[in-house]
Amino acid sequence: MSKLKRLVTISKLSQKDKKWIHKDIFRILYKNEIWIAAYEKLKSNKGAVTPGSLTEIMDSMSLKKLNRLKEQVCCEQYTFKTVKLSYISSAEGRKRPLGVSTTNDKIVQEVIRLILEAIYEPVFSELSFGFRPGRGCHDALDHVENKFRWVDNVIEGDIEQAYPTINPHILINTLEKRIKDPRFIRLVWKLLRCDVLSEERIIWLKKRVPQGNIVSPILLNIYYHELDEFVEKVMVNTIIPKKNRKILKSPAYNSLEYKIGKVKKEIMFHEQNSLVRQEFAKVIKILRKKRLETTLSKSKIIRIEYVRYANHWMIGITGDRTLAYNLKDKVDYFMKNTLDQKLNPLKLKFIDLRMGNVNFLGYEIFLPRNYSISGYKAKEVKSIRSGQPQLRFDIPVAKVTQRYVDKGYLKSLKNKIRPISKSSYTILEDHVIVSHYRSLWLGIFNYYLGSTNRGRLQYIHYLLHMSCAMTLGHRHRMSCSKIFKKHGKGLTVIIPHTSKTISFPYKTTWRLSERKWLLGKKVSITANLIS
Repeated sequence: MSKLKRLVTISKLSQKDKKWIHKDIFRILYKNEIWIAAYEKLKSNKGAVTPGSLTEIMDSMSLKKLNRLKEQVCCEQYTFKTVKLSYISSAEGRKRPLGVSTTNDKIVQEVIRLILEAIYEPVFSELSFGFRPGRGCHDALDHVENKFRWVDNVIEGDIEQAYPTINPHILINTLEKRIKDPRFIRLVWKLLRCDVLSEERIIWLKKRVPQGNIVSPILLNIYYHELDEFVEKVMVNTIIPKKNRKILKSPAYNSLEYKIGKVKKEIMFHEQNSLVRQEFAKVIKILRKKRLETTLSKSKIIRIEYVRYANHWMIGITGDRTLAYNLKDKVDYFMKNTLDQKLNPLKLKFIDLRMGNVNFLGYEIFLPRNYSISGYKAKEVKSIRSGQPQLRFDIPVAKVTQRYVDKGYLKSLKNKIRPISKSSYTILEDHVIVSHYRSLWLGIFNYYLGSTNRGRLQYIHYLLHMSCAMTLGHRHRMSCSKIFKKHGKGLTVIIPHTSKTISFPYKTTWRLSERKWLLGKKVSITANLIS
């Protein structure tokens, strides 16, 4: 498509020079291709047919109407309609606003999003993972597993009410750093200033980017890209480069390394099983033991790691604890004075990874206190090999099970959770019940594939598997044992009027070797588990 050619050119310019200023962007809107591409993208999206404050849906759109919409926008006569505000429950029990736009507004928003993505995607930090093509929750968690295993303390943060508190003036000023086109900026201003219909009452908020808006995620990333750049600048100015770390090694440590190297060279001149070689091997073993007990560096090596997923972020620090507290204060000051936002005091935490858990993207993350890797015996002498520990990724079982207790799949007793029949589903056909439970379990299983505690995953599997069997038993007035006898452990049922069957994904093995991250894929889980 010709629209793609122009957007690819814009993307290449941003990639070539991250400070490139893009001019005359608005003329892209004169091309039919970008409007057709936006329409086709939304038409294939299930959410595109959700009614807004008007009653029309995407399927009623015709090419003639699309051209009329394009003309209105290009003549700067288009105004965004009132956003219908609905509310969804959050993990804290509060209701979170979700904006639903009209069909025409969704198309215009998608056009804006396509242009902004071409400009900003090459510019965004490699440490940002939320709402970006080819990146997802598991990519962020994989980054944490690879990088945060080396840190001691973690600052865990979450911006309080991120979307509603975005300052539109700061956002526009940020856009103008890379976009010098008054007409395009005015179009974005119109989007930010549209009215909101809340509980049958039209309101106008001084600060907000409606959550649920098509263009909101990329605007959020543009806004918090300032935070990414700030933290990365602190990292560059604070951490000790690898090439300089050797200089910081203590004299005693350097002396032992020199002696070990000298003995290694000597040992090469002797035969494999000679007595002299065995003596040299003993000397190396003694020297290595001394090296293990010797302080590595004159001062502790400073290391900082960072990751952000939308408005959730973590900073990991190796070094003096005072440095970590200072960095926490710097980020807090930056958020208040530069981005005009405040961090959620309930979620801003300072955690020692060996003393507590970090809650990030629905996982409980920590480092084990005892981290011996393996033990083996040689010549009746037990040797323990130890090294840097691997991070543990646990499932917050209490939070996950409570969600299904609230929805009627499970029942909470004094000291345990037990599966129950989902009574409202007993009117459904067998294959619909099994299909629903299958989707329910696969959603949890796919998201928590990276869990290192497979027993917790097995426990949730058991609860949902038994709840499914109980629901089928309730429907047919049969016990669970009879249901399993009839349909097997997989609860396999025939889909009526077809030769196909559907079953619950029954698992019998829970090996740690099966754990993995689904990289480059969108792996969704309910927001109240991530919060």
